[in-house]
Amino acid sequence: MSDGVIITVEIVIKPELAEQVVASIPAMFDDTVTFPGFRSIRVVRHKDEPNRLLIMEHWNEEENYHAYQAWRREHGDTEVNQGNVLSMSYSVWPGLVGYAEA
Repeated sequence: MSDGVIITVEIVIKPELAEQVVASIPAMFDDTVTFPGFRSIRVVRHKDEPNRLLIMEHWNEEENYHAYQAWRREHGDTEVNQGNVLSMSYSVWPGLVGYAEA
């Protein structure tokens, strides 16, 4: 099995909606974890900017991630979430350089 690809998404949420958006994230995992090619997801919140999130998704292939995003758009999830966001950027990390766990 390949190392897959890591997708990082940095999101800055409208401050007045941050708590509501953060609270809704775990419920979205129910669909995400069953999507073909999905491996894992982590969402972390910035220490000093609580309306800033970093999402790290691990997929078998970048195409799996794009298919998932298309599925989210078809279901209207992306459009709803974009109304809560001030900025968003994503990056693709296909090359694992090193890995360690305790």
